[in-house]
Formats: sequence, C-alpha cells, structure tokens
Amino acid sequence: MRPSSKTNLWIALSYVLLLGLSVAVVLLGRGNFVTEGGSDAMVAAGVVCFMLVSATIPLTLALVHTRRESAAVAEMSRQQLELLEKINEHTLLSDSARHIAYRRQERAMLQRAIEEDIANEDWQAAMVLVDEMRERFGYREEAEEFLARIDRSRADGVNRRITEALDHFQAVLDARDWGAAYAEAARIARLFPDSHRTRGLEQRVRKAWEAHKKSLEREFLEAAGAGHVEHAMQLLKDLDVFLTPDEAAPLQEVARGVINKARANIGLQFKLAVQDHDWATAVQVGETIIDEFPNTRMAEEVRQRIDVLRARASQAASMTPNLDALAAMSVGRLPEEG
Repeated sequence: MRPSSKTNLWIALSYVLLLGLSVAVVLLGRGNFVTEGGSDAMVAAGVVCFMLVSATIPLTLALVHTRRESAAVAEMSRQQLELLEKINEHTLLSDSARHIAYRRQERAMLQRAIEEDIANEDWQAAMVLVDEMRERFGYREEAEEFLARIDRSRADGVNRRITEALDHFQAVLDARDWGAAYAEAARIARLFPDSHRTRGLEQRVRKAWEAHKKSLEREFLEAAGAGHVEHAMQLLKDLDVFLTPDEAAPLQEVARGVINKARANIGLQFKLAVQDHDWATAVQVGETIIDEFPNTRMAEEVRQRIDVLRARASQAASMTPNLDALAAMSVGRLPEEG
C-alpha cells in the first residue's frame, strides 16, 4: 500500500473514533441525567466535540485533496525531470557516439549519394563523399573501390565528350569554314587541355588549308590548260582568298591568259546578244562585264549603253504577252485541213 493510502486510512479512522467518542459522551451524559439527575456538562461537551469534529472534516478533506494534487504534481515533475535527464544524456553524447549509433544508416546514405553523383557525373561531389567515407567511417577498402569507379566513369565521360567535340570539329573542317575551324580547335584545347586527342588541332586546320589551296592551284592549271575558261575563272576567284602576292606570282601569267580569254569570250557573248536583239541577255552579260572587269575599256563601253539596253529589254518584255496573244489568234484563224 502506498504511503498516501495509509495516511488517508489513518485520517478516516481518527475521525470515526473522534465522532464515536463524541456520541458516547453525549449518550453517557444523557444516561446520567436519566438515572442520577444527568450531566448537562457532559452532553454539552459531547455535542461541542461532535460539532467541532464534523466541522473539521471538510477542511481535512480539502487538505487531503490538496496533498494528493501536490503529490501528483510532484510525481509529474519527477517524471519530467527524468525525461529531461535522458534528453540531456542523449544530447551530451559525443559525435563519435552518435556516429556509432547510426553508423549503418549513414553508410547506406553515403553509398546512395555517391552512386547518384557518379550517375550525374558530378565527380567533385562524389570525391568529397568518398573522402568522408574513408576518413570518418574508416571504410577504406570500399572507398578505394568507389574511387576506381569514379576514375573509370570520369574517363568514359570525358572521352565521350571529346569524341563529340572532335566530330563537330571535323564537320566544320570538312565544310572548309576555316575561321570556325580555328575557333573550334581553340575551344576544344581549352576544355580538354590534358588529352592527347585534342593536341595539334590548329595544325590540322593549317594542313587542311594548305592541302585545299594546292588542290585549287592544280585544278586551276588543269582547267586553264584544257581551255575551260569559265571553270578556270571560278577557281581563280577561289584562289584569291588563299594566295599571298608571293604565292600568286608564279600563276600570274596563266591567270592573265585566262582572264583575257574570259574577257574576250564574255565580250563576244555581249556583241552577239546585241546583234540578235536579245536585250535581256545583253543586259545580263553587260552587268557581268561591269562586275568582273570593272576597270576595262569594255566595261566602260557597256556602262554607256546599259541604260538603253535595259529600256529595250523592258519594252521587249512588255510586248511579249501581246505577241503571244496575236500568235494565238492567228492560229485560231487557220483553215482546217481537208
């Protein structure tokens, strides 16, 4: 039995005893009054005692209730104090102790995080987590395995990106976009400075440039020798981008001959178009002469006549629909055979 229960029992017994004594005194006083004239003093004393004891019962009950509540509060306070002590003990655990307690969970979390970083090719973050696994948790063998995986994965990723960059570089080089090719070579060298596959890209552009230039020279000489004047002229224009004055010197004689032939040919085309009253062709050939041979006497003569030729070409174009209509009418009037 708890101490509080014993105390309540003793209090109840005491009140029962006091009330019983008070009643006994009253009864005894009344008995004496009947037999020997009675004793008013004993009756009064018994009544007073009964009233006093009865009057103190509510106060005692209140005190007991208050004491009970105080005991409950004390018990709750004791339980809260124990809880706080446990929390304090848990808080006071060292970092090492907490790591030991959650070692397995943290190891699994580290493994998942490293796997995600490897999949996302975030090599730096993966390396930091591997160092933590090795230094803080002591999983050195597992950390070495992860390092090997990171190295392989990083090498594969870098090689893949290098291959993609080199494929794009080759496409630009094949298109003979020399400025873009030089820029792409410099960009790849900056991105992958440690790779042997990215070395000498600018030299490749220079070699491709030289090879293309020599190919144009050879093709130009062959076209000029075969009398293919128009093709030779187009190749001469392409060569103008590649050749320095010193490099162009050996080709000047051949180029001069091609230009003279081209000028003679186009001049002949212009004269024939004028003679045939083919004004549209005359205007087209005349504009070509002005563009390609601007400083020649032939170009000056064409400039003096080009406005007239344009007017005639415009007039001829406006008359063509009428001529077609007349031709159609004439055909409609032809008599039927038979």
